[in-house]
Amino acid sequence: MLTYASWRDIKTREIPDKVWIIFSAPAIGIDLYELHIERINTIQFFLAIILSLVISFSLAYFELFGGADFKAFVVLSLLQPIQARFINPILNTVSVIYPLTVFANSAIAGAFTAIITLVKNIVLTYTKGGLFENDQKISLTKKLLVMVSGVKMNIDKVRGPPFEYPLEKIEGNERKLMVMSRLLRDEDAVEAIKTLKEVGFKEIWVSRTLPFLVFITIGFILSIFLGDIILWIIYSILIPG
Repeated sequence: MLTYASWRDIKTREIPDKVWIIFSAPAIGIDLYELHIERINTIQFFLAIILSLVISFSLAYFELFGGADFKAFVVLSLLQPIQARFINPILNTVSVIYPLTVFANSAIAGAFTAIITLVKNIVLTYTKGGLFENDQKISLTKKLLVMVSGVKMNIDKVRGPPFEYPLEKIEGNERKLMVMSRLLRDEDAVEAIKTLKEVGFKEIWVSRTLPFLVFITIGFILSIFLGDIILWIIYSILIPG
């Protein structure tokens, strides 16, 4: 499920609902059976499902999760509400609410993208002699946030929504740099790119949407074989040795 969904997320950023329906139906059946034979703790199971719904809905509400990410995380919590049996993770640490371990590891995997983007932009700053226009009054904090979340691209290569969203737009006669491009609607993003091109800009800052299902897949694999990375770090600090 996750392999196919990740591939679709990379290619189109859209996953058909039938994918989630196909996998959620048997997952519910298996969960009900395992609850019936008491293989799964009832309280632990419902806490896992409820917390998955709350986390996914909250992130989707604030536009930090796409619709497919929301559905994937919920279906995954149905398919794997508890730690995988017969596999002992290397760190020997997982959350009692197993989907929290998957989510935490997915977030770590996604965070590496921001680090890689920042490093690339720092290298480009020195090799290209600067990434920001000299006449733009931009604070150091804003520059850092943009360098973490965006890349500067040839405007003719920008595909636009749903793959890239501009971090720049024209306001009045001024070129304005933004930090949270995803606040733009798709139509506004397309219009902003068109206007910047008409004005004559050759390169613009854009924010690339992350195929977060890829990171959910990585987080799931890490949870099974490695364990809960964040929880392990916390335990290591609080209980050294």
